[in-house]
Amino acid sequence: MIEIETTESVIGARVRNVSLGQIPDLDTVKEIDIALERYGVLIFPEQDITPRQMINFSSALGDLELTELEAARLPDFKEIFVVGNVGKGLVSFSPANEEQELEWHSDHIHHEIAARASLLYAKEVPDVGGDTLFACMYYAYDGLTVAEQQTCRKLEMIHSASGLDHYLEKQKLGDSNSLSGNRKHKEVVRPLVREHPETGRRGLYFGNQVTIGIVGWDDAEAGEFIRHLTKHACQEAFQYRHQWSAQDAVLWDNRRVLHAGTPYDVENTRRLMHRTTIRETAPITLIDE
Repeated sequence: MIEIETTESVIGARVRNVSLGQIPDLDTVKEIDIALERYGVLIFPEQDITPRQMINFSSALGDLELTELEAARLPDFKEIFVVGNVGKGLVSFSPANEEQELEWHSDHIHHEIAARASLLYAKEVPDVGGDTLFACMYYAYDGLTVAEQQTCRKLEMIHSASGLDHYLEKQKLGDSNSLSGNRKHKEVVRPLVREHPETGRRGLYFGNQVTIGIVGWDDAEAGEFIRHLTKHACQEAFQYRHQWSAQDAVLWDNRRVLHAGTPYDVENTRRLMHRTTIRETAPITLIDE
C-alpha cells in the first residue's frame, strides 16, 4: 500500500513506498489514480531511474503520447520529452525573469488528443529558480460567482501552439521553429469548463498563452477575458510550488491542474528534465445542463 503525506498547500502530496524503477501492479496503479484525482499533484522523491524504467512505469498508468517537438525526444527513447536548457535547444517555457509572464497550461490541450497526466523527472536542477507551480482548477471554478460559472460553462476556447511561439518571441527565449520544424499549427476548440470523467467534479481548462481565442469573441475581448481569468485561477491560494531536487519525480493530473515553470539562469546553470505524457481517455465536451 502506498503512503501519502500531504503538503502544506491546498493540493499536492508526497508518495512513499513506491519505486518508479518497478512496474506497478494493478492495485498500486489504482491507488495512484485515486490519489492523483484527490491531490492533483503527486511527488515521488529520491527516484534513481533509467529512461526505460520511467517509460515502463508511465505505460502502466496509461497509453503514452509523443511530443510534437521531434528534436526534443530523447534519442532511443522517443516517449521521453527532454525539457530544460541542455541538449539540442531550449524547451522550458519559463520566463526570462520575474517581471515577465508565466506560461500556465495543461499539457497537450492544443492536440487532438489531450493529456490525462504527465510525469516529470529531474535529472539536473539549478540551485536557484526553475521551480514548477501548479494551480488547482477545481478551486478556481468553485471560486467564481454563480453567474461567472454559468458564463464559463457556455464558452469554447481556441487553443494553438502558435500562442506558445508568440510567447517565446515576446520573452526572447529562442526560436521554436528549430524544434518544431516550422510546421503550421492547427487550432483545437475545447470547452472552458470540463468535468472529471471519474468524479464529475468541474474545473477550468485553458492556458494563458496556448489559448488564443474564444469562439464568437473578437481577439481583444478574448485576450482581456483570458488575462482576467488567469489572475483569478492561478492565484497563490490555489497553488502548490515544487522546488526541485535531483531525482524528484512529479506526476500531475492535467484534468484538474495548470502548471508553469519559474525563471532560472539559463545561461549559467543547467536544468535537465525528462517527461512522459499519458494520453487522455475520455472525450472533453461541453457540459450538458
